[in-house]
Amino acid sequence: MTRGTATDAIHGTRDTSERSVTYPIYQTAAFAVENSDGYAHINDYNADAFFYSRYDNPTLRQVSEKLARLEHAEDCLLFASGMNAITTVLLALLRSGDTLVASRALYGGTITFLRDYAPRFGINVVLLDTDELYQAEKYVPEAKVVYFETPVNPRCDCLSIRQVVAAAKRIGALVVKDNTFASPINQTPLDLGVDLVIHSATKYLGGHSDVTAGAVMGRQELMKTVFSARKVFGGTTSPHDAFLLDRSLKTLELRMAQHNASALALAQFFEHEPKVQQVFYPGLPSSPDYAVACEQMSGFGGMLCIALENLDAAKALCDHLQIGLNVAHLGTAETLVSIPVLTSHSMLNAEELKKAGLTPGMVRISVGLENTEDLIADFAQALGNV
Repeated sequence: MTRGTATDAIHGTRDTSERSVTYPIYQTAAFAVENSDGYAHINDYNADAFFYSRYDNPTLRQVSEKLARLEHAEDCLLFASGMNAITTVLLALLRSGDTLVASRALYGGTITFLRDYAPRFGINVVLLDTDELYQAEKYVPEAKVVYFETPVNPRCDCLSIRQVVAAAKRIGALVVKDNTFASPINQTPLDLGVDLVIHSATKYLGGHSDVTAGAVMGRQELMKTVFSARKVFGGTTSPHDAFLLDRSLKTLELRMAQHNASALALAQFFEHEPKVQQVFYPGLPSSPDYAVACEQMSGFGGMLCIALENLDAAKALCDHLQIGLNVAHLGTAETLVSIPVLTSHSMLNAEELKKAGLTPGMVRISVGLENTEDLIADFAQALGNV
């Protein structure tokens, strides 16, 4: 029986012992075996029995199964954070001497890892602009992995998933994509040929600013490699955080519908504001990425970015909001704003910011679940102080 997304997000593995509506938290570090022969499968991927919560845990597994269905994946693994998921996946797939090609426009933490840490492991990192990424064979034919985001943090630029995948396949590279901004409600990249999808589950999947987690989805042969690395690196999420994530998934489709609607309304409002020099939102017909977004997204997301004249203008807007909170975070019920050059991309130097298309006057907006008319009124009064 084929089920809808909301149904899959609500109904997972059921607790058969007590028939509880909510799946219980297995708050335990380890599990006993019936006898010593039980340890024969202690290191098995997706073992039938549980041994140690760093390896796997019933609470984590039932949430992972839900997320795998939402992303149309064979399997999913949970991590302690989005960055933990990113670094574990890349270190699991790459060896010293291998080459990774990535989009130049990425979340600042990811760029920092690629710039400052990956080379310490002997990994060659090549950053390309979008058009270059579509012709990867021309620039890095030796690449083992292609990594990118879409929509991109913070400008919400949309890369063509099909074109990135086609270029990667021409050189035999694996494709890893961060899908945090879209969520599996708005975009399912595995259907378009991506090999592994990564989420900062702290954001839309968690959605309530009370859980820190990451998730990786894909086919089992690759997930087995990631599972082995997660065991060694130890970045497994806690059973309690997995429980909170499960709670959040039950309303994910409803939440994303409101995020999508309010973000579009706010973007349309900004288009007519003279103090806003540019609006970055793929759902606007005026966006250069509108056609690409329409092709691969079922909703345009709750993230948008605006460009004001300078840093002082950006600060004035953020500091005068009465509903929106000035927070370096996103994907929650609350509307949040941040200035990328001061927060998510503060670790980039001036040249890196320029190449990523980021200016001091940009404000990233994570549109929450408040009444849309209240949000528009709040940004209107805040712009009056710019």
